[in-house]
Amino acid sequence: MQKKIILPRAMKCNSCKKKMKLHKRFQGDGYQWCCTRNAHHHTDITASVRKGSMFFRSRLSLRQHLEFIYRFSQGLRQRQMDLIEDGIAGSSRTLTKMTSALRKVCISAMTKLRQRGGMRVGGPHHFVMIDESKFSHKRKYNRGRVGSTWRRSKKWVLGILEVGVTTRKPILKIVSKRSSAQMLPVVRHYVRRGTSIITDEWRAYRGLSDLGYDHHTVCHKRHFVHPLTRAHTQHLERAWQKFKVDVWRHRANRNTKLLKQYLKIIEWEHWLAKKHKWGILGRLLHDIRKMYKSHS
Repeated sequence: MQKKIILPRAMKCNSCKKKMKLHKRFQGDGYQWCCTRNAHHHTDITASVRKGSMFFRSRLSLRQHLEFIYRFSQGLRQRQMDLIEDGIAGSSRTLTKMTSALRKVCISAMTKLRQRGGMRVGGPHHFVMIDESKFSHKRKYNRGRVGSTWRRSKKWVLGILEVGVTTRKPILKIVSKRSSAQMLPVVRHYVRRGTSIITDEWRAYRGLSDLGYDHHTVCHKRHFVHPLTRAHTQHLERAWQKFKVDVWRHRANRNTKLLKQYLKIIEWEHWLAKKHKWGILGRLLHDIRKMYKSHS
């Protein structure tokens, strides 16, 4: 874990400000930082190897944390009962905290990417597909609670997908209405001028040509592929199916806040994680290191 720099490689003594040494111990994590200088009047100053990391003050073993990080990165079905039975944690409350911590890591990485201006798609000779879809919580047989903070008819997700030879870069933003006032500012912010944009014939998209885009439409009532331009939105339609399955599987559609967080996780996976040379797990470890290095 020190090689991946998700545990500190060095530690300074709080008392003398000198470098501490790593000593073996027979309990806990197996190691601890120690400072045995005479300036401490024959009293050893110790510190946990977890200090300055995301594992600090957690009662779980480092092995349990690594197992959970691996499962999170692989997108395995994270049923809390299964994780508890596998010995990763002792309660659902602990698992919720662990999941929340990793979500914050991914969201922080996406926030930095957006602040650098790196989250833009399209350009001349590039194709971008745009569509909107509902990601609402569905009650089975019309039973179950309907929370006061969630109304299925009011929340839509606007999807922007750049399609390249090997790339699929989704941008997923919640909008309250499928209106041009809600959706066109999002398109202008994330899609470069001169891009070839493909949408359906929903009236909110009619102003795209006036904004400097090469706008193509396809009417799904008549055909899925336009007979003249060959324009279609099938890549995004397939992406919607996968995204919705993932959201439903992780129960991320129960309220707006949770849905917004998970949409950022999907963006993180496609924009950052899949491009990393060591895959999703490698990118997750990289972002953990970056986030907690800035906090230390």
